[in-house]
Amino acid sequence: MSRAKSNALRTAKVPELNVPASRHLRQAKRFGILSISSTPEDYHALRTILNDPFWQIAKAGTCKEAIARLSRKHIPVVVCECNLPDGSWRDILNHMIELADPPVLIVTSRLADERLWAEVLNLGGFDVLPKPFRESEVKYAVTAACRQKHTSVLRQAIGVSA
Repeated sequence: MSRAKSNALRTAKVPELNVPASRHLRQAKRFGILSISSTPEDYHALRTILNDPFWQIAKAGTCKEAIARLSRKHIPVVVCECNLPDGSWRDILNHMIELADPPVLIVTSRLADERLWAEVLNLGGFDVLPKPFRESEVKYAVTAACRQKHTSVLRQAIGVSA
């Protein structure tokens, strides 16, 4: 990214708040994450690892429940188990891409391998997290997804293409 574009992102105004974008990001009170898994332990592990008031973690146990939540409320990051009782991460991704402001998708799997990672990235997902979760990997992936989401929103707000 050129220095001019970088400076534009740093000093851009967020229209609805009329404050510098960087200040807006620092003032964010909570950041929404949807945990989609048929295994309650996945949700509890994420809550334990991301144990900070900044993260607001909601849960869904099925594709149907997740799609309903995503249709009702904007959630910036989705952490989705590879296989669900009524579908898979692909079904969630297919719904997400129809949304006006699609979330960033992180897929989780006990069998996370290069094939799955390549498929997720090629279809528009952000990352794959192996299970059981490692604290450092979860924090890194979720934080990077949040940064990507904020950068994307800021770019749209100031009309800068990727």
